[in-house]
Amino acid sequence: MKTFSIGGVHPDDKKISAGSRIESLPIPETVYISMAQHLGGPAKAIVAPGDRVRTGQVIGEPTGFISAYVHSSVTGTVKSVGLRKDLAGIPVVHVEIKTEPVDEWADGIDTSDTLVTDIPQDRQFIIDRIKNNGVVGLGGATFPTHVKLCPPPDKKAECLILNGAECEPYLTSDYRIMLEKTRQIVVGAALMKKVLGVSRAVIGIEENKPEAIKAMSAAVSELQKSSADYSGIEVQTLKKKYPQGGEKQLIDAVMHRQVKSMGLPIDVGAVVQNVATSLAVYEAVQKNMPLISNTLTVTGDCLPAERQKNYLFRIGYPLSWIAEYNGGVPEGAVKIISGGPMMGKAVSNFDAATLKGSSSILYMTAEQTERKLESSCIRCGKCAEACPMGLEPFLLNKLARNGMMEELEANAVQDCIECGCCLYSCPAYIPLLDIIRVAKGEVIRAMRARTAPKK
Repeated sequence: MKTFSIGGVHPDDKKISAGSRIESLPIPETVYISMAQHLGGPAKAIVAPGDRVRTGQVIGEPTGFISAYVHSSVTGTVKSVGLRKDLAGIPVVHVEIKTEPVDEWADGIDTSDTLVTDIPQDRQFIIDRIKNNGVVGLGGATFPTHVKLCPPPDKKAECLILNGAECEPYLTSDYRIMLEKTRQIVVGAALMKKVLGVSRAVIGIEENKPEAIKAMSAAVSELQKSSADYSGIEVQTLKKKYPQGGEKQLIDAVMHRQVKSMGLPIDVGAVVQNVATSLAVYEAVQKNMPLISNTLTVTGDCLPAERQKNYLFRIGYPLSWIAEYNGGVPEGAVKIISGGPMMGKAVSNFDAATLKGSSSILYMTAEQTERKLESSCIRCGKCAEACPMGLEPFLLNKLARNGMMEELEANAVQDCIECGCCLYSCPAYIPLLDIIRVAKGEVIRAMRARTAPKK
């Protein structure tokens, strides 16, 4: 059974919500749609207060090469366009919309449940549909998908890898779509394979999801009998190990190739996309459906079993509204995380709205979040053994605390993927991730300043 070759840890799965089928959330009275839904330049709002918008209508246009369209997730009237705080409490331009209870869809969108399996042969048509419908990566980074599927002319893609690992504890939304939107994901894979011009696509799923492996394998087999466009797609079972879902770790597991320091997956012939992104690609190309919804897990040890949910949400829903719909913040929750416990971020503004890449509302208890008393590093090397990037966190910690920026760069702090394996494995409870993350940011800013064109 395949896995990546360097480091990794084995946290408890805690997939408490795995048995919860996806439920569609109703539409709240007001939504707040951020123009910063993706990596790169925020979109520019093209609507004004008083405008009536339809579901799926463009309300934000890209502002650069790495940027994406933003669409209205509801039908209603624009109340305001202005700054509103995001999950981290940072002011970002949002479009506030007073909703109507029934959707009036923008022209050309197919809202039927009919499965469309015929693959368009026009590569540019597929790319345009993905771009115009605002599809971005839903595995965490939210990089515009049309850009990722169009590597530079001097780079050749050899393999498309779909990430179905969902290695973060607690999260189960990807698992549920692999069970409930199985064939759509496979069609999405065939569409991206067509764009890239590759003969191979691998859907990597960890061994702790046998039902998903079975369902995806059956869908691949079924569709391969219908058309040659589905040839070369396979499901690969991966050993359970965190962070299996990291791009570079997946490439190592599937292709046995390592991406060099500061390199990109395309440098070794790989393009990695999440299974949720593949579903979004299917909807964008085959249904002309903009990316206005995604699946989100509401979970936590302190949440009663009947409230462990996977919800289909639309962008712009306040997290506090979703929590209230689910029965309110549970007793014993002292911290709320957006994402998983290893790489997720604490929510500082619970009135912030969902984004395209939102994946969870995770309730954490005092026992789970309490910082243990830090003691001295004993140089046991456990953090280095756990680091999936082959770094030496104990050394990076020392260099960072002493402000040694050049040495940090020389020891590749910029390659840290902030997975938290070092912190998880440290017996001295040193906040390695926090210290290294700050140092990494400073080093990257210095590197960019050196290479920026002089005015």
